[in-house]
Amino acid sequence: EFLEAHRRLTAAGFEHYEVSNYGRPGRQAVHNSAYWSGVPYLGLGPSAHGFDGHRRRWNRAGYADWLAAVESGQDPMEGDEVLDDAARVAEEVYLGLRTQGGLGIRQNEVLMVTSWVEQGWGVIDEMGVLRLLPAGWLRMDSLAATLIAERQRA
Repeated sequence: EFLEAHRRLTAAGFEHYEVSNYGRPGRQAVHNSAYWSGVPYLGLGPSAHGFDGHRRRWNRAGYADWLAAVESGQDPMEGDEVLDDAARVAEEVYLGLRTQGGLGIRQNEVLMVTSWVEQGWGVIDEMGVLRLLPAGWLRMDSLAATLIAERQRA
C-alpha cells in the first residue's frame, strides 16, 4: 500500500520529503522540520513536546489536567529525558534516514551501505550522503538499527 501511495503521489507531482510526508515542491511542512533537524523547539499545550537541544520534555496529555496545572501555577510537564551520547547517535541516524536530506555515511559504513544501494534501498551521492528510496523506507527501522549499532561500536 505504501509503495502504491508513493507511486500515485509522485506521479501527481508530490515530493516524498520525509518517510510519512509528501508535499508539492516548495510546500513542505515547516512545523515538523524542526523535529527532523534536531533544532530546539518549544512545546505549549496539552501533550506538547519541547526540546532545548539537550533535554526533551512533554506536557500532560489530558486537557483538564494540563489546564488545572497551568491555572494553579504549576508546571504542566509530565516527563522529560536528557539525551545521552547513545540517544544522540540514534536520533542522528533515524532523523537522517527519514528525510530526503539523508545521512552522511562514515568511512567504516561504506561497505555495509553499498549493499543496501545494490539492493535498491537507497542511493549515495557524491558527498557520501545516503538517501533511502521507497523500498528502503519500508526497511528503515532495521537499517537504522544496523547503523546505530555500528556507530556505537566505533
